[in-house]
Amino acid sequence: MNQLRNAALSFGVAATVAMAPCVAQAQTCANPSQTPLTKSRLDQIATNQGISLSRVGVEFEEFALNTIRAGNPVPQNNRLFPSPLRQAKAGIRNVEPDGVVPLVVHIIPFLNPQTYADSVFYESKAVKGTLLPPSYENYQILGFLDVLDRSPARAEGENPAIFFLTTSDVRTISKKTIAEANRRDIGVWHSIACEVTPQSGDLQMGGFRLLNRSVYFWDGRLPTSYGGPGSIGRL
Repeated sequence: MNQLRNAALSFGVAATVAMAPCVAQAQTCANPSQTPLTKSRLDQIATNQGISLSRVGVEFEEFALNTIRAGNPVPQNNRLFPSPLRQAKAGIRNVEPDGVVPLVVHIIPFLNPQTYADSVFYESKAVKGTLLPPSYENYQILGFLDVLDRSPARAEGENPAIFFLTTSDVRTISKKTIAEANRRDIGVWHSIACEVTPQSGDLQMGGFRLLNRSVYFWDGRLPTSYGGPGSIGRL
């Protein structure tokens, strides 16, 4: 393995902080007193707030992107990215991630940070009954990984990343998705939504958990400034 590189990777923000320890554990809320937010409870909250169930996914996406980086919302993406692999698997030429930001790599202490456009994806999923395997939604997840594999960061030997923001029914991300990401040196991160107090409708995204830290350590990198816990908000 290469000698550990004194570097910090951040996602869309120019900041260098100490790395939080990555511990193999179940996905958690920002505070132990909070309740993991299931898709069923999310639907109840939406109904109580006069939101149509057909809009729940969109409302959850907006909440997650707007709050996961407190004071620094993830911009909503409306661009399509071509994926030859998704086209080959499902006949769909593109993917459209919910959020797209640059990867910023800090070399400490003397060099200016390097910025790689379109190399970090954020994707929200208000779902149940799935762990988001590569085949999910007509190979949408595989398409994301395909695009990140051909991103500017990957072309320069850096690690692109995908951040999943989900309801708690997605207790972790599919091992098949992790395996596909590992083959491409892509970091996979996961955060779940929680209800701050029972029946309040106040929500908060938990901190991100890195699910495949080996892709960074094999290349001698330390990932930091990955966002979360988010700020408290509502649909």
